[in-house]
Amino acid sequence: MTPHLNTSSGAERIDEDTREGEIARRNVLFGLWAGRHAGLEGDALEAYALSVHLADHRIPGHDDVIAKVAADLACCGKPMSDRRLRTCFREMALRASL
Repeated sequence: MTPHLNTSSGAERIDEDTREGEIARRNVLFGLWAGRHAGLEGDALEAYALSVHLADHRIPGHDDVIAKVAADLACCGKPMSDRRLRTCFREMALRASL
């Protein structure tokens, strides 16, 4: 029986975990911001923020998150430009990294 050797260093695993945590925080913050803009509160706001985070797992990159929020805001009668959404998304990424 050959023992399983983990070739990644502890620092690499910590960096990966930290990056994944930042992405999750960014997505949730973006979802909270968008949900408030849409008029959501309480449990509905929290559920929406989680749904925004989960949208990030559909395709690589963050365009799926921005597309979800854009579609949701348009659906509730509060459309927003792609530029404004991406600006806010970058702001939430900065906040998540602190």
